[in-house]
Amino acid sequence: MGLYHRQARTGIWRVAEVLAQGLHQHPGVALSLAAPTHVAESLRWATNEWADSQAVPDFVNDRAGLQRARFENTLLAPFDPASLPSKLIRQGFYQFNRAVGRLEGRFAVQHWPIGTVYHSPLFAIPETVRTARHVSKVQMVHDMIPVFHPEWFRAGEQTLNQVLATLQPDMAITVNSQATKDDFCNHTGFDPARVWVTWLAASRELFYPEPDEAKQRAVRTRLGVGDGPYLLSVATLEPRKNIAHLIRCFVRLIESGEIPADVRLVLAGTRGWHLDAVLPGKSLPDAVKNRLVFTGFVPDADLAALYSGAMAFVYPSLYEGFGLPPLEAMQCGLAVITSDVSSLPEVVGDAALTVSPTDADALCQALIRVVQSPALRADLRSRALVRAASFSWHTFVQQHLELYHHIS
Repeated sequence: MGLYHRQARTGIWRVAEVLAQGLHQHPGVALSLAAPTHVAESLRWATNEWADSQAVPDFVNDRAGLQRARFENTLLAPFDPASLPSKLIRQGFYQFNRAVGRLEGRFAVQHWPIGTVYHSPLFAIPETVRTARHVSKVQMVHDMIPVFHPEWFRAGEQTLNQVLATLQPDMAITVNSQATKDDFCNHTGFDPARVWVTWLAASRELFYPEPDEAKQRAVRTRLGVGDGPYLLSVATLEPRKNIAHLIRCFVRLIESGEIPADVRLVLAGTRGWHLDAVLPGKSLPDAVKNRLVFTGFVPDADLAALYSGAMAFVYPSLYEGFGLPPLEAMQCGLAVITSDVSSLPEVVGDAALTVSPTDADALCQALIRVVQSPALRADLRSRALVRAASFSWHTFVQQHLELYHHIS
């Protein structure tokens, strides 16, 4: 979904993309791609991804499905992905595939060689694959949030429930943190020995301390941040990220005068759902509203400069399966304040200030400390860089290779 919908280019998108790239580059892996849904989009993404570097991996979808997908992409090729013609063409093919019962991809599993590993980074493994005895199955589970807190999601979000309903004892499960493994095993009763923790990482090409102040200024200008000091949070604007709580605490400190008058709070990220629970009310004075900056979606190329120019990074999320943004911020050498729940303490270790995501006094005090103490910010930056260095996408891919060898 991330090709046409930039709001979908979040942690799960990055994980699937990095794993596919790493496997395709490995000389001991024969990578094929399977699109259980969104066949045309998957095919176009793969074609774009490897257009200039190496051969595109084969797709194992059935021939008829691939022919329709290629025809759709041929019609889409002249148009910008965000344009109206592109949207109309994709909607037309969606309606057609729905009418003929071909929204889901089909696979001739009987022709797959012995030793094949089918790894789903999100969706439930299709039934034809689940019932193939000669295929080893790996299901990735990113978190258990939709099960524990369905109120944080749009009605009809069924992906995780479908995954849990189709689990088989012979599957291997990958999770992004020990916290998620514990939640998953406790909820499902699944054998912990078949659940592998594979920590994520932050791209070293995208996230690094950006020393170029001119580039920082250019990014701030483009995003409307201004030239003054700012606290930063990067998250989809939705209830689970607890942005409303952060805004309330920041407003409280403005009104009490406990942080300098020139400090702003920059909130970067696409708009999610239930915005009335996230965005500040119209009753806020203009002097307060002017210190809240909503940038919207920030391109990957601008993130290092945006992170590096901030005083500190604040991420009071209520629950995370891993939590990439705090790690990205630490890798940029930024002081971090985050929650002390779920996987977040696992990620940040002793390199950040952690507070309860529901304790306003604790978050306010943490904000005051980092804003008022350059020495604390410098100490946290130093520890953050060391901590971030212990996470690696190369290790993430290698752990998956070890898993594939173990089960196939």
